Amino acid sequence: MDRNRKKHPVKGDFGYYAYEKKKRIAIVAFLFGVCLLIFFTGYIMTGTRRNLLTLVSILGVLPAAKWATSMIMILLQKPVEPNVYEVTEEIAGDLVHGYELCVTAYEGRLSLDAVVVCGNSIACYSSAEKGRFEFMETHMRKIIHGNGLGNPALKIFRRFDQYKERISQLASDPERYREGLKYVPDEQHQGETRDEAVLRIIKSISI
Repeated sequence: MDRNRKKHPVKGDFGYYAYEKKKRIAIVAFLFGVCLLIFFTGYIMTGTRRNLLTLVSILGVLPAAKWATSMIMILLQKPVEPNVYEVTEEIAGDLVHGYELCVTAYEGRLSLDAVVVCGNSIACYSSAEKGRFEFMETHMRKIIHGNGLGNPALKIFRRFDQYKERISQLASDPERYREGLKYVPDEQHQGETRDEAVLRIIKSISI
């Protein structure tokens, strides 16, 4: 048995949104359920709401509310269409790529259905009807540049045919887009390629 085999989708995997929705709903239900259990236990034991267990249940609402906010954010995200996943897998092949990444900034957020990284070029596809697309492109470039990974040519495509054409170009001659780029991973990320580092940074600013 492979101990390194993932038991569930993680951030950047196809199916991540669906898994996280179920997980966060379960956590929120559990936390609020515990709070209610503690409250009613104290009420039944003392016959009044003015007891120590009521205070404990109130304090327990804080982490429950935090998880509720997290749950709402993930419930608003739309899973990637199977066709987008299948086409990306077929064309991108061995290129570093990820799915279902909702990039965040103080000014807002934008869900990316798919992201393909190849050297100094990054192709993203978003099926979102509305969003600050140009702002997010600039935001992502700044974050990547700030982490010492250059100033990549990053484009968020809203038309799937254009995205498909772009990743086909990247896959046809990947070394062309990696030429002249250097990357030395730190101790924490030994064995990581530059493309993998770029995707890791994008994941770090996504919910």
